[in-house]
Amino acid sequence: MPASEYPPNESTGTAVPFRRPPTPARISAPFVLLLAAASGAAAQQARRDTARATRLDTVAVRVLHAPISAARAPYAVTAVDERTIRRAKPGMALDEALGDVPGVQVDNRFNYALGERISVRGFGARAQFGVRGVHVLVDGIPATMPDGQTTLNHVDLGALGRAEVVRGPASALYGNASGGVVQLAGAAPPTVPFGTEYHATGGSDGLLRLRTGVGGTVRGVAYQGSVSRLRYDGFRRHQQAESTLGSARVGFGVAGGQASLAFHAVNYDAQNPGSLSDSLLRVDRTQAFAGNVAQNTGEAGRHREMGASWTAPAGPGSLTLSAYGVTRRLRNPIPNRIIDLDRRAGGLRAAFSAPVALLGSPSSWTVGGEVDGQRDDRLNFVNQKGLRGPLALDQRERVAAASAFAEAVAPLGPHADVLAAVRWDRHRFSVADRLTGPQDPDDSGARTMHAWSPTLGVSLRPAGALTLYANVATAFETPTTTELANRPDGAGGFNPALEPSRTLSFEAGAKGHAAAWLSCELAAYRARVRGELIPFEVPNAPGRQFFRNAGSAIHRGVEASASATLPAGLGGRLAYAWTDARFREYVAGTSDLAGNRVPGIAPHRVSGTLSWSAPAGPFAELAGRYEAATPTDDANTARSPAFAVLDLRAGWDGARIGWGRATPFAGVTNLLDRAYNASVTINAFGRRYFEPGPGRAAYVGLDLVFGR
Repeated sequence: MPASEYPPNESTGTAVPFRRPPTPARISAPFVLLLAAASGAAAQQARRDTARATRLDTVAVRVLHAPISAARAPYAVTAVDERTIRRAKPGMALDEALGDVPGVQVDNRFNYALGERISVRGFGARAQFGVRGVHVLVDGIPATMPDGQTTLNHVDLGALGRAEVVRGPASALYGNASGGVVQLAGAAPPTVPFGTEYHATGGSDGLLRLRTGVGGTVRGVAYQGSVSRLRYDGFRRHQQAESTLGSARVGFGVAGGQASLAFHAVNYDAQNPGSLSDSLLRVDRTQAFAGNVAQNTGEAGRHREMGASWTAPAGPGSLTLSAYGVTRRLRNPIPNRIIDLDRRAGGLRAAFSAPVALLGSPSSWTVGGEVDGQRDDRLNFVNQKGLRGPLALDQRERVAAASAFAEAVAPLGPHADVLAAVRWDRHRFSVADRLTGPQDPDDSGARTMHAWSPTLGVSLRPAGALTLYANVATAFETPTTTELANRPDGAGGFNPALEPSRTLSFEAGAKGHAAAWLSCELAAYRARVRGELIPFEVPNAPGRQFFRNAGSAIHRGVEASASATLPAGLGGRLAYAWTDARFREYVAGTSDLAGNRVPGIAPHRVSGTLSWSAPAGPFAELAGRYEAATPTDDANTARSPAFAVLDLRAGWDGARIGWGRATPFAGVTNLLDRAYNASVTINAFGRRYFEPGPGRAAYVGLDLVFGR
């Protein structure tokens, strides 16, 4: 729910409304002139780089809904700041923001029709498009719909100022999330009455990203707005994409409290080149799958959302009321079908928090509830070479969700804290089949899914900068409406055999400062999942995902990270994750798959960044990532090979130009031009498991800021 982060259908047989993106984008002459001017001005006196390492115990996080710092929290919590998210990066996907968070695997498919896949501790790896198993909020507005499905087309990386991640089951805090929570927030508005910023990035594969923003603070009203435009031709055929994003946020005082409003919108249009088999990869990694080209696969859509929240004193505590609304319309040609979806969703949330003295120590508690609703009008047409054929599905799907929750935080003496929470969720899925006949029976029906989700965590601080913690947590995750509606038998209605998954997790860890210049974190966990949702394909509908439940699976792993501030302007971050996710009970057809690895999850991941900044002006970063071989199917008969890639970026920070500042930058991704697969398609028919990543690519950019 929103948090106070700031004080016409076409007829059958017509062509799909899927525009071909423009010809390859080039860096415009004005951009080149601006870049040259900024480079010349870089010799002027630039502002001194005042960034310092922030002690972990001073970082307050909002994602836990509790007045507790990241260091004291009995969970694996990571906060990523604006510089880490945006500095000298191309701004193409969330892997740029979350790549150094241990246990978080962001697969940038370079396919804007599908979007990036985010998995946390192996949860979410099943997603063929969008995000599953991870609850995401953007400026307090749920990007995760009531049915558990998440889309991120509307997230503008260039406008982000902070990301917070909770790793591990989080149903007690947010509901319908097995892997954890990602909370994204825009950059804070400037304190001046009016400031502007401009951004341009251009590079290989027809990349062009332009953005302009305004913001300020006037008489206690803080506001921020931006518009951005992305064009990308892609390194593969049939991969072009374009999107236009807009966002606005405002915070102000009203009725004795603080209110905030947030709005996001996007229009996008993208082609989908499809995944490839190993034999096709060996012939040409840049080709598109022939069937996808013939069927003109891709996605064109528009998304609008708005959220509001208000927090005010109420008796001994404070009351927070919030609401959000979402509209989404898309046309999605996939092999064999063209999907036309019209979605409406929204919700209300109320929470009351108050301090209390417990055993002589100050504590706090929160109680509240949520109601959410979702309505999908879904039409499926036979895909006849990119044109709409006969109507194959016409149904209205509804989700009604209600929840109640309670949370308490209490110190157990001067060196210990406990956080306990419990949540009850109820989801009712209903479908009205509007395409019936003598040979097509009415498949209308309803499914109800509900669960209690408690969690308990304890943290201890035996020595100054060291925190030891442990927690036990549960999760409840429903299938999405799309997963329920995609039935292998081709019938309408919802799949009656698909059930929610449930998770019980145990975790222990340590975090703190080994020295004033070095912070470290270590976590180990074991989670048992009953009914893990697994995608698969069938011969008569290749490229279309269906789902089934595995009997049970075990996810266990170790995560470690370190961040250092070194002399001479050097700094570094290093993260490692071992994720061992295996089926414990799983029979598919006549095959017993117990003991096999859950596909789509890299068992070992290492990422790191080495940075250098001069006292004034120049900076450089070298970032690397390694992923071990990743299984691609339930039977573990194939793997996507291990790979390592390096990225290099550099620039000049804050060169003065009149009353503004300019930051020119440049970078090279996949510096060594390695051939690798950016993602996999799990259990794909025809062994088309692999989604190749791009070779070496270069980009240049410029940030201009005025009035700050």
